[in-house]
Amino acid sequence: MALIFLGLTECALCGKVLQERNEVTSLSPIADKQHPLYKYFDAGLHTQCFENWDKKEEVLMIIKDEKQKFINSDYFKEMISKFGKPKWIDEMEQGLYRDARVPKKR
Repeated sequence: MALIFLGLTECALCGKVLQERNEVTSLSPIADKQHPLYKYFDAGLHTQCFENWDKKEEVLMIIKDEKQKFINSDYFKEMISKFGKPKWIDEMEQGLYRDARVPKKR
């Protein structure tokens, strides 16, 4: 989870400081530190910057692939067997899971 301090943290895309009045989003972290887009993951972004970014679809596919790898991992399967299936899995299967990068309508 990205640590975002409004009034201090800069948008990873435009470099301007994220302010309280701004709609802000972030990307999930990824493990591949060698990925050319790594610096944008686990970072704060203006929602508008993200929506207009030419790499948006690429990073969303990376996040989707990373999530699927996690769901298919032995670790995740072990955690489900010990603690049960997390609510977000049911929501995802029912099409109710709301991605954090999709801003809420005001």
